[in-house]
Amino acid sequence: MKYTAFVPARSGSKRLPHKNIKMLAGKPLAVWTLEALVNSDRIDRVIFSTDSIAYWNLVKEYVVLDKLVLDLRDSEDAGDKVKILDYLKKKNKKIFADQNGSFVLALPTVPLRKTHHINEALDLYETYSKAVFSAVQYNFPISFAFKIINDDWQPIFDESPLKTGNTRSQDQVRSYHPNGAIYIRPIKDLNGGLPSLYTDAIPYIMNEIDSTDIDKEIDFLFAESILKTIFL
Repeated sequence: MKYTAFVPARSGSKRLPHKNIKMLAGKPLAVWTLEALVNSDRIDRVIFSTDSIAYWNLVKEYVVLDKLVLDLRDSEDAGDKVKILDYLKKKNKKIFADQNGSFVLALPTVPLRKTHHINEALDLYETYSKAVFSAVQYNFPISFAFKIINDDWQPIFDESPLKTGNTRSQDQVRSYHPNGAIYIRPIKDLNGGLPSLYTDAIPYIMNEIDSTDIDKEIDFLFAESILKTIFL
């Protein structure tokens, strides 16, 4: 089966400027994801999608394999309000000239996802013939969630343990959320009205450490600590 990976890395991050190329344990953040993909012998091509030639020149210093190619976006397609799925649907014939096969979307903000995670997700995709998205368990039961309205707190769920008093963590249902590490589905899905990357998809569960998502400076510090521990 033919697989094309897609890694979006725009330059306009606002909360953490130039996050996608910020150095993490000796490599730009995006490079960790690119290496995980190019090191899979099941991935035929890895597309680095960015609006910055400087980003492209930088990652090429670390990833030199021929399977890495550039998708250069203009400013209109790299804005902070542009959803990746919408861009893929809009430009899929440009991005995936050969409409055969499947794509593997991997966000560069999940640097601890490894090649074996990608291969395991591909195994799941082929075994069940269903689209796949990676996910991780919440590190605290969502049944305790509440909102604050007019300075008053209100439980999110009707049967909230905050109302029933059943606050034992062992009695709470395990809940999961997507982690952005891996999405797999047929390229042809992009030609229709696909509403979501989760439509008719099944989850591939990863652990909390490997699901580390980089959003703030403290996330970099956490990820770097993990990587230094691994390589010491």
